[in-house]
Amino acid sequence: DGYLFLGPGESIDVLDNEVGAAFKAGLYDVEPLPRAPFSFWDTGPCIRFPRQGQFHPLKYIAGLARAIERKGGRIFTQTHVTSLEGGEPARIKTSNGKRVTAGAIVVATNSPINNRVEMHTKQAPYTTYVIGATVPRESVPKVLLWDTPDPYHYIRTQPLATPIDLTQCRSCEELDLLIVGGEDHKTGQPEPDSNPYKQLETWACERFPMIQDIRFRWSGQVMETMDGLAFIGRNPMDDPNVYIVTGDSGMGMTHGTIAGILLTDLIQGRDNPWATLYDPSRKTLKAAGEFTKENLNVVKKYGEWMTGGDVKSSSDIAPGHGAILRRGMSKIAAYRDELGTLHERSATCTHLW
Repeated sequence: DGYLFLGPGESIDVLDNEVGAAFKAGLYDVEPLPRAPFSFWDTGPCIRFPRQGQFHPLKYIAGLARAIERKGGRIFTQTHVTSLEGGEPARIKTSNGKRVTAGAIVVATNSPINNRVEMHTKQAPYTTYVIGATVPRESVPKVLLWDTPDPYHYIRTQPLATPIDLTQCRSCEELDLLIVGGEDHKTGQPEPDSNPYKQLETWACERFPMIQDIRFRWSGQVMETMDGLAFIGRNPMDDPNVYIVTGDSGMGMTHGTIAGILLTDLIQGRDNPWATLYDPSRKTLKAAGEFTKENLNVVKKYGEWMTGGDVKSSSDIAPGHGAILRRGMSKIAAYRDELGTLHERSATCTHLW
C-alpha cells in the first residue's frame, strides 16, 4: 500500500482535496486514515492507496530488453546520435559516421535532443536526491510513503541480500535498504548553503531510529512540465513522423509504459484516447502561471550569463579549486588539480550547443 501524509503545519484540506481528486478519477478504494502503519513514528493524517506496485528498475529494463529482442527488435548501445530529421524516410546520423533510416523516430532522451526552443520553454530541469540506508530486515513495514511539501520526500524498502551485495557484505541477508528520496530543486539553483544529502539524512534519521548507516547517495535530473503531465506525441513544428516523450516528473517508468502504448498507436495511425491529454503541442490555460514563472526564472539566469566570471584569469585559480571565467562571449568552467594542471570545459548547458 502507498501512504500520502501531510508535511509540518499543512492543512488537512490538502488531503481532502487529494481524496476528492482520487474519487473523480475512479479510485474509490482510496481512504483517509489517522496515521500510516508505523509503531515507531506517528505520521499524522494520511491517505492509503491500496495495492500499489514496486518495481526493481534494472530487472524491469532487462525484461523489456529481452522482450524486444524476442520480438525481433535490436538494441544498440554506445551509439550517440548527432542529428536527426523526419521525412520519407526519417534519417539519423551518429557520431561514428553511421546512418539509420526509419519510418518513424522516437526521441526518448529525458529532455529532447532535437528541439532547441519549443519544448525547453514548457518544462524545467530539477535535480533530485536519494540516499540508501541500512536497517534491520523487516524493521520498516513494506509500504510506499510520500509527503505533501515542496520539496517532498518519499521512502520504500528493498531487500539488500543479492549475490552482488553479498560479495561485499556477509550479513546483508539480515538487512533491508531503506531508500529515501526528495529535496528536489531547480537544476543549478540550490538554496544557499543547502546540503540535500544531509537534509535527507536528517529527515530520515528523525523518523526511522533503526537506521544503521548511510550506504549509498546518488542524484538524478527530472523534467518538470508546466502542468505536471508528460509530453508524449508528435514533436511540435517538426515532420509528422518524429515523436518525443519527455517531462517525466520523476515518473519515468509510468510514462515510459504509457508512451509505449500511445506512440505505437500514433505511428500505426490508430486513435488513442490519451493523445490529446499528453499532446506536446498543448497549451493549458490553468498552467499559464507556472509557465510564466519558470520562464522568468530562465530570463533571470540568462541575465546572469552576461555578467563576468568568478575570476579574471585562470592564473587566479589555486590548486584544488575551480571557478567560472569569461573568455570573450563564452563562459568557461575551469579547475586546477592538485598537481597544478588546468582543466577547462564549456560552462554552457549542452542543450544550448
